[in-house]
Amino acid sequence: MDSLFNVSTTQNIYGNELLKLSLSVIIGCTLGLEREIRGKSAGFRTLALICFGATIFTICSYLLGVEDNRDRIAANVLTGVGFLGAGVIYRTNVSISGITTAASIWVAAAIGMFIGIGDYLLAIISAGFSLIILYVLDFVQLRIDYRFEHRNYTVVFTREIEVETFYEYAKSLSIKFHKTKLYRKDNQITIEFEVSGKEFNLHFFNKWLLENKMVISFEW
Repeated sequence: MDSLFNVSTTQNIYGNELLKLSLSVIIGCTLGLEREIRGKSAGFRTLALICFGATIFTICSYLLGVEDNRDRIAANVLTGVGFLGAGVIYRTNVSISGITTAASIWVAAAIGMFIGIGDYLLAIISAGFSLIILYVLDFVQLRIDYRFEHRNYTVVFTREIEVETFYEYAKSLSIKFHKTKLYRKDNQITIEFEVSGKEFNLHFFNKWLLENKMVISFEW
């Protein structure tokens, strides 16, 4: 009788673990699909493995049977995920990229830990909110960026440029200046500045810079 009970318990335990591992792969793939579509460094397979790995380590933490320090492995999972997240963040000349991907890695690991402890409802709810943030709120962000886009410019003019005329033209497009720096070297004047405004107006601003003969070069 005891032997039959042990076999039944073992089958139930491993049945639950297989469900957890399968669910972690499915949710990880779903989260990674959005990153893969956008061509990000951590995409479909990466997020699936992160969610899957977090579930494995969480399962290990209680199968080892250490009651007092059961959260020790989970804490180390967060440390490892932190290194992975830092690896996908990089800085260009004017911006920082990869923060959303790093946050996706962090969330995928957290959901994997939920699955590992058997809290399927919270895992599914968390995955649902994550998908809303990644897919639905992206349209909201695009709308906000269209109306309140921020750019950093470095523009090199010839000495003959009238700086005030340049500022007045930008203001006529409802473009606001922030953190302006002005340099002069030989026959060149360099202006570094941050601007904010509608994307449509910034497009006209770029066109004016391209067509202006007093502009030697510019980048943003």
